[in-house]
Amino acid sequence: MNTRKSNRNRINIVLIFFVLVNILGDIANIALWYSSPAGMFGPAGAQGSLRGGYIASVTGGDNALVAGSVILAVVAFIYIVAMLGLLKRQKWGPLLVIAISVANRAIALVLYEYSTAFYVWFVWTIILVVVAFLDYRRFTANTQSGHSS
Repeated sequence: MNTRKSNRNRINIVLIFFVLVNILGDIANIALWYSSPAGMFGPAGAQGSLRGGYIASVTGGDNALVAGSVILAVVAFIYIVAMLGLLKRQKWGPLLVIAISVANRAIALVLYEYSTAFYVWFVWTIILVVVAFLDYRRFTANTQSGHSS
C-alpha cells in the first residue's frame, strides 16, 4: 500500500483556520456595530467602543461608525489576501498575516477607545503572529531543503 505524504503542514492549516476566524470576526463586528449602533457609543465594553477613540474625535460621533467599519473592512480584505497566499503556499502569506496583525493592533490602540477587551485581542494577535511565524519558518526550511510544503 502506498501512502502519500500531504504537501500541506498542520501549522499552515491551523493558520488558515485562524485567519478565517479573524475575517469572519471582523465582518461580524461590522454587522454588530450596524445592528446595534447605540451600544457602540456606550462605555467601552466587550466589543469595544468608537465613542472615545481618535475616530470619533476626528470624524464626529455620527461618522465614527462608518469610518470604523471602513477601516475594519480594509483589515478584513488584507486578511483575505493573506489567506489566499496561505492557500497557495506562498512565502508572503504568513508574512502578510504578521504585518496586518501587528498593524491592526497598533492602529486599534490609537483609533478605538481602550477597553479590557484589548487584552483578549492582544492575546489573539500574539497567537496569530506566533503561528504565522512558525508557518513561515517551516515554509522557508522546506523550500531551502528542496521540498515544497
